[in-house]
Amino acid sequence: MIRVPRIAELRLAKGWSQERLAVEMERQAPLAGVRLSSTRSALRVKLSRWENGRNVPEESSRKLLCWVLDCPEEALGLDDSAAPIDGIDPPPTVPYRGAITPETLRIYVTMLDQYAQLDALVGPLAAVGAVREQLRTLEGMLQQTSGSLRIEVARVGARYAEFAGWLAQDSGDYAAAASWSSKAADLAAEAGDPLLSSYIWMRRSNVATDTGHAAEGLLLAHSAVSEAITSDLRALALRQQANAHAIAGRERDAGIAIDQALDEVVSGSETSGLAPYCGASYLQSEGAAAWVRLGRPDRAIALLTEALQQWPDNQARDRGIGLSRLARAHLLSGDLELACVVGHQALEAVQAAISTRAFAELDLLRKALQPLRRQHEATELSDRIRSILSQ
Repeated sequence: MIRVPRIAELRLAKGWSQERLAVEMERQAPLAGVRLSSTRSALRVKLSRWENGRNVPEESSRKLLCWVLDCPEEALGLDDSAAPIDGIDPPPTVPYRGAITPETLRIYVTMLDQYAQLDALVGPLAAVGAVREQLRTLEGMLQQTSGSLRIEVARVGARYAEFAGWLAQDSGDYAAAASWSSKAADLAAEAGDPLLSSYIWMRRSNVATDTGHAAEGLLLAHSAVSEAITSDLRALALRQQANAHAIAGRERDAGIAIDQALDEVVSGSETSGLAPYCGASYLQSEGAAAWVRLGRPDRAIALLTEALQQWPDNQARDRGIGLSRLARAHLLSGDLELACVVGHQALEAVQAAISTRAFAELDLLRKALQPLRRQHEATELSDRIRSILSQ
């Protein structure tokens, strides 16, 4: 389970981003009688770690947080036994041996884009080892740099750590996904990059909703919205709000969020460059997942039928997921014949781009077929799914 500290909740209640909270802490420190020794960049990193639960603020920082957020200390929800006191850093990484230049970092970004393309086509297993190895190198670089170059290394490192979190999530390792995503949040905070911060809040929300934690997912999605300044990031954050509302059974709220997300991606012109997969087809499939969860297969079928007609060729893994969702929606609507036709298509697509998330969608279809196993087509599809999952 992802634990979202109360600091984030109190900050969001004021409608503040992490940057705004850092500014207020700087401005109000003298009024609170606290001497603030950290630069704003360092303070952003500390805030990220406090909200992630990776570190616990020292006494003076607690006093300042309470002053700025206008709350008693117990409202911060801190547990000194749960994390190291702020200022105690992990052991240093192995030093990087080599030139660190802007061109070096551009090459790392190019490699990351290629790893992402590979993942979208064939699933996470082909990229996970290489991405984690590159992360070790980037962490070594971070130890060797300062100033503006360190900010750029932190930005690239944040993107790699976020992607490592995604690969872990798509492989079914949610503990690793949460850990890498928290690391990414710290690096994005150090880089002072609001686009990255919004994207990583959204990714952490996605880990939470994938593991069924609606409250945590919704709070993290609100953080993503508060940082989002481009159409694609707002769309993804709203998609996460829809996921969280669907898990909690709030049909009206989920529907509003789905519609707003689709409006953003259709009518918006600003893009972050962080989510090239975030097109209309992808968001229609994600919205359909919420409608299936809410027991509204009619709405899911309408979205997925349109989405799959124009599905991008470079997103094979997500196409398999979309087909599995469409098959389940047809089954929920009472059309077993069409559900089985689409279900067999989903099987072929998922085997071409293996991921735990795709297998999970197939397993949901298999379970939905169980009450109908006396019918030949249901038994045949269910047995094929079981055979593939067992391998």
